[in-house]
Amino acid sequence: MTETTLIPSQRQEEIHALLQKRRFASVKALANALAVSEMTIRRDLEVLALRGVVERVFGGAQLVEKSGQEQGFVKRLSENTEAKERIARKALELVFDGDTVAIDASTTSVFLARQLNGREISVVTNSLLVAQALADSRTQVLVLGGSHRVVAGSLTGPVTEANLQGIHVDKVFFSAKGVSANAGFTDPHLPEVAVKRLLLAAASQRVALVDKSKFGQTALHSFAPLSGANLLISDANPPVDIRDGLEAAGASVEVASG
Repeated sequence: MTETTLIPSQRQEEIHALLQKRRFASVKALANALAVSEMTIRRDLEVLALRGVVERVFGGAQLVEKSGQEQGFVKRLSENTEAKERIARKALELVFDGDTVAIDASTTSVFLARQLNGREISVVTNSLLVAQALADSRTQVLVLGGSHRVVAGSLTGPVTEANLQGIHVDKVFFSAKGVSANAGFTDPHLPEVAVKRLLLAAASQRVALVDKSKFGQTALHSFAPLSGANLLISDANPPVDIRDGLEAAGASVEVASG
């Protein structure tokens, strides 16, 4: 079979769209619709299942019915993609062979993981999506155990936190739902907050990856002040109060250009 030239992420979006219309589709039907092999469809369905978008059933897959909050994370993976790609490429400049890095469970982190695929480094993460992006490569991945938050494809809870005790990494790359001068870096989910704090504490260098939509936003829980980052990478300069707060804390700001 001559397969179509869609890249995996585009193909997975097509599968998701088809399932939104049909609710269920067989592997064979999806393979015929997208003109790819059944093996390719099975791999795509595994990725979508990890994201909590679909549920694998005998012979195919069905759409997972989600609340508005759950749909949000999947939607964010396809939002501001150009900005997140630029931020990820800029962050890639900080990673050197032999490094041990930690990556949190955020959408921007998934973009960075895709850039890191194949690098001779070690990665510590609580994100199944990050681990998936680094699979089948020379990159060594330590996936922290814990309770699976299907909403975000992340692992959190006491087991995750216990597994982080005694771990030391060269760099941590993290994101936030909001960044403000007063509240610092914030997230709405307390289990994620606990893990982010431990990841930051384990790192010698702390790099925030946030697109401009996060500036001036404040989520429920603060997990780090602005001084918690050594470097912030974004697709635009932050507002003056945030930039002043970062610089006062000795943190740098870099803008990822096209």
